[in-house]
Amino acid sequence: MRKKTIKVILTKDVQKLGKQGTLIKVKPGYIRNYLIPLKLAEIATTSLINQFALKQKESEIKQIQFTKKCITNKELLENLEKFTIRKKISENGVFFGKVTKKQILDLIIEKVDLTIDLNKNQLELPEMKQLGNYIIEINLTTNVIAKINIEILPE
Repeated sequence: MRKKTIKVILTKDVQKLGKQGTLIKVKPGYIRNYLIPLKLAEIATTSLINQFALKQKESEIKQIQFTKKCITNKELLENLEKFTIRKKISENGVFFGKVTKKQILDLIIEKVDLTIDLNKNQLELPEMKQLGNYIIEINLTTNVIAKINIEILPE
């Protein structure tokens, strides 16, 4: 006896099945009882497959354009030599307070005119407790990471 499966296109991301727009084969009961009532998938017709193919092409083009913007912003950030932050220090060279992601983000926005918006979740900071040079990584997008130098000096 052959098991019957039906092709569907996912309209939303479904864990363990796939991402939105993916064409998959599933059993009829799973479609009838779970995917269609929760509006997670639609039965694949030729017109629906063509619509999702067009949407995927558009999203791929947008993703490529965004990646190009991120690469140009990476070059802008890495071409600057150093960003400096001034802090009050104690007698043993340890500075008071913390260097926060918001401080670094404000410094980057002030010095560099970026074409994309950055948020503090994209910054990866090393542990900074003493004066010196530190390398900060900025995750602009997947596989595009900019590294900038931050120098902490006494006031």
